[in-house]
Amino acid sequence: MPAARRSAAFDPISPDLDLDALVQQTPNFEYVTRISCDMIETQGLEVFEKLVLIHVIIGGKPLVIEGFHKRLDEWTFTSGWLHDNLGKKFEQVRNLSKQSNMTLSIGHYLNNMSKLTNQWNPHNYRDRDRQRLYLKDIDCPDVWYEKLRGVIPPSVFYLNDSTGEIGGPGSVDEPNPHATGLRKGRGVARAGDLMSCLPPAMRADNLMCYIGHEGTYTPAHREMCASLGQNLMVETSGTVDLDGKPTKPGSSIWFMTESKDRHLISEYWLSTLGHDIEIEAHFAQINAWKCAPFTTYIVEQKLGDFILIPPLAPHQVWNRGTRTMKVAWNRTTVETLELALDEALPRARMVGRDEQYKNKAIIYFTLDRYSDLLKRVEYQKRTATQAPEHHQALKYSPKIRQLQKDFRRLYSLYTRLLLAEALPQNPREKMKIQYLPFDSNITCSFCRCNIFNRFLTCPTCVVPLETGEEDTYDVCLECYAMGRSCKCISGYKWVEQFKWQELTDKHERWRKQIISFEGGLTDKSPQPLHMERQYSKKHPLAQVCQEQLRLRPWNDPKKPPPVPKLSKDADESRINDSGEVITAKKKKPSAMEKGHMKNHVTYYHEPIWKLGVCKCGRAYSYGSLWRAFDTAPLTVMEDPDWQCPHCQRICSCAKCRKIAGMQPYEPTGTVLGYDTRRVADPRSTESLVDFRQSNFEWVKKAGDDSPAGEETRRLSRRVDEAVAAKSQEAALDDAHYVDEGNNTLMPNGHAESSTSTAEKSSDDIPIDPLLGSLQPTAKTTQAVPHEHTRSDENGMQDGDDNQPPYRFVAPSALMLDQRQDQHQDQRNLGGGFTTDANGIVFQYPDPEDPDPTVPQYAPPQVEHRPQPPDTTDNGKKRKRSDVLQTDMLDPNEANELYHKAQVKRTLHEARRNNRYTIAEAAMSGRSLSVKLKLNSDEVTRIISQPPSQTLQPPVRSKPSLAIVQSDYPSPTAKKAVPNPLKRARIEQDDNFSTRKGSAKKTKKPVQPKEPQQKSASKYMEISSESEMEDGLDLDDSLASKEEPKPRSLPAYLARKNDVGDNEIPKELSSELKYRPSRRKSTLVEPAVNNDPNSSNGQPSTKGPLDEATNIAEANRKAKLRAMQWDQDDDSEGEPESMVSPVKQPNGADRQTPALEPANVPLVPNGSSSVPSKAKAAATPSGMPKSIFSKGKKVRVMAGSRIDKRHSLGV
Repeated sequence: MPAARRSAAFDPISPDLDLDALVQQTPNFEYVTRISCDMIETQGLEVFEKLVLIHVIIGGKPLVIEGFHKRLDEWTFTSGWLHDNLGKKFEQVRNLSKQSNMTLSIGHYLNNMSKLTNQWNPHNYRDRDRQRLYLKDIDCPDVWYEKLRGVIPPSVFYLNDSTGEIGGPGSVDEPNPHATGLRKGRGVARAGDLMSCLPPAMRADNLMCYIGHEGTYTPAHREMCASLGQNLMVETSGTVDLDGKPTKPGSSIWFMTESKDRHLISEYWLSTLGHDIEIEAHFAQINAWKCAPFTTYIVEQKLGDFILIPPLAPHQVWNRGTRTMKVAWNRTTVETLELALDEALPRARMVGRDEQYKNKAIIYFTLDRYSDLLKRVEYQKRTATQAPEHHQALKYSPKIRQLQKDFRRLYSLYTRLLLAEALPQNPREKMKIQYLPFDSNITCSFCRCNIFNRFLTCPTCVVPLETGEEDTYDVCLECYAMGRSCKCISGYKWVEQFKWQELTDKHERWRKQIISFEGGLTDKSPQPLHMERQYSKKHPLAQVCQEQLRLRPWNDPKKPPPVPKLSKDADESRINDSGEVITAKKKKPSAMEKGHMKNHVTYYHEPIWKLGVCKCGRAYSYGSLWRAFDTAPLTVMEDPDWQCPHCQRICSCAKCRKIAGMQPYEPTGTVLGYDTRRVADPRSTESLVDFRQSNFEWVKKAGDDSPAGEETRRLSRRVDEAVAAKSQEAALDDAHYVDEGNNTLMPNGHAESSTSTAEKSSDDIPIDPLLGSLQPTAKTTQAVPHEHTRSDENGMQDGDDNQPPYRFVAPSALMLDQRQDQHQDQRNLGGGFTTDANGIVFQYPDPEDPDPTVPQYAPPQVEHRPQPPDTTDNGKKRKRSDVLQTDMLDPNEANELYHKAQVKRTLHEARRNNRYTIAEAAMSGRSLSVKLKLNSDEVTRIISQPPSQTLQPPVRSKPSLAIVQSDYPSPTAKKAVPNPLKRARIEQDDNFSTRKGSAKKTKKPVQPKEPQQKSASKYMEISSESEMEDGLDLDDSLASKEEPKPRSLPAYLARKNDVGDNEIPKELSSELKYRPSRRKSTLVEPAVNNDPNSSNGQPSTKGPLDEATNIAEANRKAKLRAMQWDQDDDSEGEPESMVSPVKQPNGADRQTPALEPANVPLVPNGSSSVPSKAKAAATPSGMPKSIFSKGKKVRVMAGSRIDKRHSLGV
């Protein structure tokens, strides 16, 4: 399991931090050196490139170039431009509080930055539940890239392919992309970014933008693959936004270090803070930086500040204010490639950090490109014999000579790659190697590094994908040598992406090219590849993997692992007559089995392929060698003459410690343990070394586990190494660099030779006259207050030459008076945190946390008895011999005490949870059977009772403090319509239409049509809710043929019939009753008198006035019936009770459909009792037709309610 050790907690920075006061009062805090961008044009690009090379790359110190905001387009590099052009683009925003991502549009994030900033104040800045949303690692807009390319110096810009001058030595004419014809190209020189040498499809897009608000941060980290980092602040918030709203000024606080302290910083992070700098998961506290045994460089990055980050130098960033917008990119050089192969890639492989920059491929393709450039120079030399000046320029050009030296360094790295992948040439064994063309996309399934040429693949662990492709398990040679593989362990096949003959031919061709421009074969000339293999005393990496394939067994992953056989009473404990538990003694291991050897440290027999065997016959497990002796498995496998720790007289096991002359080995560093199960392929396993284990037990045995706040020997050793590295002056090495040879103009106007300039350090580069020898001036005093001389406790000043090198400072000398009370800070931190003497806040991980990468519990402190050193337990004075015997602890005693403390802590936690008996029995391996005598009736009663429900305390959910929610549309969410359209069915009337001119007026008598069984229906859309409330007959289903159910009467009609509302008259006034019709009357047939009160029942003739009166009365009755909302379309659905009985002349009562509308009574519910067919028959045949003449049901489709009074008018 991972290391059980406390780790430093996250402690945010207060919004009201006074940065200048912090730097002034902290001895190991310094401001970063600053120069002005105007001085680059004054001194020239060559001097600037030299400054970057000496100060940043070789010296390893950060550098700030200020003033670029004056050259940036003030309209393009703004949040408004970003909102208008990319506001609808969705990006993954990092929620730092929850360590998760959320999808937000750029415009939505920019609109809420003020809210995210204003939530923080000096009292709640430690609140863990508040949102810290950081829009990071988004692609830089193309418009920004084009504008930055014309502002930033070419040598430090993104994907620079040449640092030569236009028309310089070796230049050729090239097509003009902006016009017709040709133009002068750049001269032959090395590239500013070797990533540009890769084909475009293989390059890593690392030109990114970072937008953050107050409280967002980037944890302490190093730049990937030891590359050079560039970061430019392009926009910050001021006091007022564009909309006139108040904002807080934006800036970023950088905590930076130098490259020569990288090993010291790594050990300080591991041993003191309990974190790994390679994982990039911890933002160090200010108190941790103040107590650190190295110099911390502080930068407050403001608008226009351009920061250059040295390779492998850890740094972290804290954003302040409402808004900060930065553009960042990385560069790869020859120096960074050497650091990547030696340090960065092995460390990244341990923690499973993916390699995006493809360093090995960059070496190959850069050599190929540089070779073509050098061939061009040689061709121009041969053809320029008639122009001596041109020939001399090509021969002595500093840029061409520097390109040749870089070519030689890259060739050495390429030789290392080929030697590592060289297989043994055995004519008896013909190896089958599969060929797969190189596309730069093959990565290791375990460590995720990019594979250049040869690797191993498992033919068994192949998983088919849904796309039809196959997911193979590929492992790099480095991982397989470490014991990392799939569960098959062996049975792999070889695959290569380049033909081996092609790689060796280019190696030989480039070797001859180096000999040619160096002037011939010398002792320092490179050797052929086969000679390099003979000179090497170690086995190549590929040969080691081939031997391990033969040693390691093949396991079938489809078969379950074998279950160890246990004895019958292995899990049972015997009890004697006195009730005491008798523990069975462990049997001694049987005779050595075939293929097994005894481990020298644990004395257990293990398979030989898991052990490193020495010529003396002793075998050590690779896990013990890794944790106790800092020896990797590859170190043992590649050395044919490897000697074990016992032969080296450094063995630290329990038995060897007692041997005279043995000097037990002390681990030189701290190993926390690396759990890569989250990043590695699920099919992976570690068969040789469990890299999740730490080396704390071996550190304790060595006596180097000092309490917190004290410097350990491991840390002191790293301090000495850093001091020795800093003592070497940063200068240009003649073997690797070429001096420009030009006189450099100093600030005082005198000329200085190139030799003296090369011998000067980076602090004396004449790039800025205001800097001089990095002395403060009127311009830099305010920005660099740390340059003033200040005295330490011993009265020595910073400028004294006799000042001793920086050592570990007592924490009490570094503590500052905090603005808030210390107890108040502890209350704000909450439970689970503690503060040591240095002021560093530590947290003890939750034991129930399932995260395997975090320590599961805090290491208990073994309490020693407070006995005087020269007294015994009984208080008596002891002899010197007893003192020596007591102080000489058994080698395993520390381990036993540590184990007892673990058991004690576990039992204590179990007692608090009422599980002490179960936990104690499980840890001791004992079982206890208890018989409980109960009455059978009582047992029956208990069983018959229903199970009681345990009352759970109410869970009080904390109010959410989230300010911004994702605006990404969910694919399953339905779009909400504010006023959904619904359809209402209406009946069609042939004699009435709302269309203009549709109803034709004619003087001809209208022939009555036969009544239809079902009237035609139309549908209209209703979007107003008031129309739905007015009682419209809505039909949502257009295809439904079912008749609608009767609708209840409106409220006003119900009141009218129940209460007797007199507002609506039952009879027309006399003025309206006898008003003549507006339409011209026509001759009609005499109407039949169906009045039951008539004497004869014969047809009677009436005059025109009577006919008009009857028509008006019929219309009035029809309107009243329409207002009563009759719902029946025909008489099929009417009950018999709804038809009024009519008395016939013969005295028989029968139901007749032919009734006069004037004689139709109203039923109690207000609806008419006349069926629709009867209504059609009751209309006189010769009368003019109107809306209600056919007796159809009429539905009012108006949006507002019908006016009761105006509806009665004719």
